[in-house]
Amino acid sequence: MSDTSFDQKPQKQSGPPILSCYDDLAASAAYGWSMLERGVKDRKSAFHTPSVATLTAEGAPTIRTVVLRGCDTQNKTVRFHTDTRSGKIAELRDNPHAAMHFYDASAKIQLRLAVRLEALSGPAHQAAYEAAWHATRPMSRECYQVTQSPGSVIDDPYAVAFDAKATDDGADYFVPVAAHILRMEWLYLAARGHRRALFDFENDTQNWLVP
Repeated sequence: MSDTSFDQKPQKQSGPPILSCYDDLAASAAYGWSMLERGVKDRKSAFHTPSVATLTAEGAPTIRTVVLRGCDTQNKTVRFHTDTRSGKIAELRDNPHAAMHFYDASAKIQLRLAVRLEALSGPAHQAAYEAAWHATRPMSRECYQVTQSPGSVIDDPYAVAFDAKATDDGADYFVPVAAHILRMEWLYLAARGHRRALFDFENDTQNWLVP
């Protein structure tokens, strides 16, 4: 008895259609950049709230979620905002090298970025600071009007004190942070077979990796 009917039975493909960049290194990088750009503009995008990992003074890793506020594909940077008193500012001063993680579960795409963080403060960055501050919504500015430093111990969750006047509407503690992207690792979890690639912008190389 032949088993041809079983061996040759078509297999139904599950999941969304394969992206056109599936076997194309350059197109995969371009798709990754497009997702970062969308993450800035679309609050519903999974890339809107990436994770940033830094090292403490003791050398311990620490991670938190930030909001993606800018993406410059030409200069290979992304931007988020934070409080000047936050731990990540002290950490980036000690060691500016950090990592960022983005994952879109519906698209099954992960980006891991090796970055160098730079606080955009002081005279050299005045224009960038002002542009970021003026684009900040009033609701977001309230985060920087808190008189206590982020992470301070309080006896009651209602004991957080806001003072717009004392903090110049929050501008005194607001700082944009540029993440200069050194390397971008792409992972596409496709039903047909996964695709992983590394784009090294420092050395201007791109390579497929074993998923």
